[in-house]
Amino acid sequence: MSGEESQFNVQGYNIVTILKRLEAATSRLEDITVFQEEANKQKTGVEASANTAARAQHNDSANETLVTVSSASSVSPGGSTSQSKKVVTPEKKKSILAFERLIHEFVVPFVNASNQIDSVVGESAKLFADTFVDQTKFLEIVSESKKPDMTDPLLGQVLGPTNEKISKINSLKDANRKSSYFNHLNSLSESGAVFFWIGVDTPVSYISDIKDSAKFWSDRVLKEYKDKDKVNVEWVNQLTNIFDELKSYVKEYHTKGPAWNPNGKSFAQAVEEFNSSAESGSTTAQQEKSANASGPPAPPPPPPASFFEDASASSSSSNTAGSSTGGMNAVFAQLNQGADVTSGLKKVDKSEMTHKNPELRKQPPVAPKKPKNLAGHSTSSHVVPTTTPKKTPKKELVDGSKWIIQNFTQADAQSPIVIETENSQSVFIGNCSDVTIQLKGKANAVTISETKKVGVVIDSLISGVEVIKSYKYGLQVVGLVPMISIDQSDEGSIYLSTESIDNDCQIYTSKTTALNVNVPEVNNDFKELAVPEQIVSTVKNGVLSSSIVEHAG
Repeated sequence: MSGEESQFNVQGYNIVTILKRLEAATSRLEDITVFQEEANKQKTGVEASANTAARAQHNDSANETLVTVSSASSVSPGGSTSQSKKVVTPEKKKSILAFERLIHEFVVPFVNASNQIDSVVGESAKLFADTFVDQTKFLEIVSESKKPDMTDPLLGQVLGPTNEKISKINSLKDANRKSSYFNHLNSLSESGAVFFWIGVDTPVSYISDIKDSAKFWSDRVLKEYKDKDKVNVEWVNQLTNIFDELKSYVKEYHTKGPAWNPNGKSFAQAVEEFNSSAESGSTTAQQEKSANASGPPAPPPPPPASFFEDASASSSSSNTAGSSTGGMNAVFAQLNQGADVTSGLKKVDKSEMTHKNPELRKQPPVAPKKPKNLAGHSTSSHVVPTTTPKKTPKKELVDGSKWIIQNFTQADAQSPIVIETENSQSVFIGNCSDVTIQLKGKANAVTISETKKVGVVIDSLISGVEVIKSYKYGLQVVGLVPMISIDQSDEGSIYLSTESIDNDCQIYTSKTTALNVNVPEVNNDFKELAVPEQIVSTVKNGVLSSSIVEHAG
């Protein structure tokens, strides 16, 4: 215990701890009072009490967020414990208090609304709110630390929890693609990128860009529920308000990125002190929770291990193990043994040498044993997968201007994949196999990359089609396509429409084999025309002249 805290010890009781418990109790009473007042406006007597209890139970996850924010902000990076609300305010940086106020006033109500809509949406919103809490901790470190080297591994470790929660938000969206609230989950998934404003030089404009990306999906929510459900409409407004408030906050305190303290401590020292304070605060919170719980109190758990220490320890242990058991250091260590490098080899008897014993040469060769893992550790539990895991199929419209169709196989799409396109939209088809894709309407351009046995039917295009590194592909044009480009592709078939032929559709090929162009005939049949592959070149008068080789017969 520091000297400053020991001054508040009176007859074995710590005043700081007592004040903190009073502060927590006061906060809960304030919450109950707010809910009670709202309920009394609608009902009276017993009905009002029941309504208050139901609403409090419905907002459990939001209350957890409040508790998390409160505990995270009760300890400062320097290790001094907050005494009361009146004392905390001058001790903390103004920028930190403003960020915490943003969370309490805008993020927590957003979690409440999300829980009312759907449990999965509530879970995603809770992760979104927890990421704000993680960023509060990072900004506290920033306020106490000098700017570190951006390549410092410790910086990546500090931002690790943020990246992990953003990944969970994205995974939650991907796992619930069939949900009726998929637009809500997409809005949160797009919003998750806003936390990376700490890594750009122009964070204000960056936040605006991310807001626009999320707005594409939230507008769909607004369109669907505008005249049906006010809760969903309010949900969209709350998400928009979070972006606006975060933008205003960053504009005031972090205009050119995180406002590091030029007169502060080193980054490593600030992280260490903040981490120590977080550990002591976590232990105190556990003790208070046990004391307030009904029934016999459970023994307090051991203090949580430091994230930063764990990461550093695992990094250092892996480096130590690597230097002693493998890598270039092990190679040089063995070479430095000199003559002793062969001391571990087995001596072969003459009777086992094939060039000394002719009888051994008559025996069939023995098949070599299957090698163990390349690291040479037979006891290792890590198994390298022999096949590449299948990627998740993806079909979505990005920013309203680009369709992306990826990773589809015959198992994923038994029937043709149909896309309704517009003039301003382009289409990218990549890493698909054994599927048929139909593009209706008039799009801008189409790119087909690294596909196998894929058929694409196109109505019309403004620009053209580009096929890259594809095998056994089929391309059918129903309307007008002015240009087709084929590069590094094999065994393709193109079916042109009469309209495309009349408008002089151009076909460019490079590094392409076995390409046939099919043109319509009078009897509604197609005539197959092979695209030449062989070119002969001669030099005449210092000029290279090339012509197509025609094969007859």
